[in-house]
Amino acid sequence: MEQTSSYIPETSAEYMNIAQISHEIRNPLTLINCTLQLLDCRYPQLKDDDLWLQLADDVEYLRQLTLSLSDLNRCGHVRFSPVNMNQMLAGIARQYLVLAQNQGKHLSAVIPEGLPVISCDEVKIHQALINLIKNAFEATAQGDTIEICARVARKRLIISIMDTGTGISPENLEQIFQPFVTKKQGGTGLGLVITKKIIAAHKGSIRVYSREGIGTKFIVSLPIAQK
Repeated sequence: MEQTSSYIPETSAEYMNIAQISHEIRNPLTLINCTLQLLDCRYPQLKDDDLWLQLADDVEYLRQLTLSLSDLNRCGHVRFSPVNMNQMLAGIARQYLVLAQNQGKHLSAVIPEGLPVISCDEVKIHQALINLIKNAFEATAQGDTIEICARVARKRLIISIMDTGTGISPENLEQIFQPFVTKKQGGTGLGLVITKKIIAAHKGSIRVYSREGIGTKFIVSLPIAQK
């Protein structure tokens, strides 16, 4: 698979303006959403109008965007505590096993016993890994494989998430960690940005290998001990 660049740490200052814009948008967006709900109740026939459905989709996209921007603003602030990674990874695998079965996909987890307890922000690391697994599901079709692996190497915990899905073109591969760049319908283009920033806040790294028609593999490296 082809390799793209690893993360480049950023300062939180460059996201401050984005966070402020998100805050300013949230209140009027809430009012717009409430108005749409009132109109929906008052004029039920609107549900049959394609323009109305498109408007509802657009408002939902804006809602998801403001939530993602809020996550982006907070993801660099981490609270470290001891976390059992065997339990976290096994829990994530169980969480997605039913979805994989329903979609006719093969989900496997290679998680050796006795992984070290690492110091990290459990909620944010869980969020980062879930973002990568959701991407794998979105890139795969019936019959494809998704694999979660973990190992220890050179005092670091290595977690890889691989899929045999559509893969990423070389031109898109160079941009996947840039904000607002997405090829997914309804996507905000912030999921991988948030993931990268969370990993960076833990003094970790993230790499991606991909080839169109073959699949994609993300590799996350986290230090076992935080000082």
